[in-house]
Amino acid sequence: MSGKVFDTDDEPECDHEDRRQRQDGREGWDIQPGPVTCRTVVALLEEETPLPVVTDLRYDSADPYSVFMVFNAGTDMVIEWEFGRELLNSGRRRLTGLGDVQIWPAEIRGHGLVCMSFRSGWEMFVVAASAVVIDEFMKCTFEAVSLGEEGSFLGIESFVSQSLDET
Repeated sequence: MSGKVFDTDDEPECDHEDRRQRQDGREGWDIQPGPVTCRTVVALLEEETPLPVVTDLRYDSADPYSVFMVFNAGTDMVIEWEFGRELLNSGRRRLTGLGDVQIWPAEIRGHGLVCMSFRSGWEMFVVAASAVVIDEFMKCTFEAVSLGEEGSFLGIESFVSQSLDET
């Protein structure tokens, strides 16, 4: 990671591991996709000059419908936002979102970007991230949990099965 605003020169990388979990105390192991993380630099678009902010993108199959953005990762002042994975996926192609988070594609000087606005009360901030980085992060999340398969990672089946066994 070069630390440049938009991080466009960097080769995008996401960390992704499988983790093993015991299933309801029974014999055997289930393989459950581990968390996906991606550290990058986004541009905070407040003033005339964009301000670079170190950011972690995170996804975990334990919460399969959500992604997390952690701004100022690795510092004392951390801001974390949670929003829908589908919102981020759709926002790569068109303006998406009606509430506190809106996402849309953009291009500046030939570089593809994904812009995101975050609103809390009266305060709002806008960041721009490299589209290449966002695309790679989304690809890694889809490898962990395919689009449309999120429900199978909620553990509802094992909860129902365990409840039926107890009755």
